[in-house]
Amino acid sequence: MINLSYERKIMNRSKIITATALATVMTAGAAQAEMSLGGLIKGQITDNDGGGITQGYSTDSIYVSYSDTLDNGMGLSLNYSIYGTGHITNLSIDTGMGTVGLGAGNDSAVDKMDGSPACHQIVGCGSSELATYNDGDTVSGQSVGYTSPAINGFTVKVTRGMESATVEPVVSIATKGTIMGATIGAGVSSIDYKSNATADIDPSFVTVGYSLAGLSLGYAAYDGDNGTDETQFGIGTSMGGFDLGATFADADMGSAADKDLMRLSINKGMGAATFGIDYTETDVAGTNTGDSDRFDFNYVVGF
Repeated sequence: MINLSYERKIMNRSKIITATALATVMTAGAAQAEMSLGGLIKGQITDNDGGGITQGYSTDSIYVSYSDTLDNGMGLSLNYSIYGTGHITNLSIDTGMGTVGLGAGNDSAVDKMDGSPACHQIVGCGSSELATYNDGDTVSGQSVGYTSPAINGFTVKVTRGMESATVEPVVSIATKGTIMGATIGAGVSSIDYKSNATADIDPSFVTVGYSLAGLSLGYAAYDGDNGTDETQFGIGTSMGGFDLGATFADADMGSAADKDLMRLSINKGMGAATFGIDYTETDVAGTNTGDSDRFDFNYVVGF
């Protein structure tokens, strides 16, 4: 699919392996350890329907990753992400029967797997764009997670958040895998609030991606369990060294006016940098209020 894979490609090609340096400061028994250093910036210049031109960053981060093998043979990895307003630490232990994750990087299982295969932006691709959809990430706190080994082509991830003053521990479960050439994902989060004034919700998603004759086809459905839901369709292809994509989204906003979105994307990968231009049109049913047309110039640079 033509979306977040740009970030993964850049990071994969830009790792700095420092095993030699580690060997000078670690014992001989730990000399198998490896460390990688990388960085990423995802920026966007926007002309928003006559509202002036703005520029911002959706990601500006430095990533430090460390991996080693424990004395009992289990794998250990520590990922430390530093970004503009803070940092995230994620510890993973490969038990041989799945991976146990600790730290904020585990929030939540749904958040890790609900990316839309219908989206072709290089900046901003995520899940629901129009409807009110809570993937359980923010309210989970520091979660504990488990990721299964691949079973018949599918991986299952389960996370349990921590209790807060307003929310019970959030439990999230999601799965993603490939069957008959189609990449399928599904999941649900259970978010229960301590106050009766806020309704409990179980937001869920289903995504399907499929490649056919040089075309990448994508479908995504997001149910916020709050009276709003969104359906997305997308198609992409490559031509003349460029990646082209179109995304269509329809949102049922419950008591509010429904919304539709159309986006056309053209992207160009150039090694460590990728550039793209999007045209996005948003329409609110029954009124001109809230309608918008915007152009975005996007860039992703990694090392």
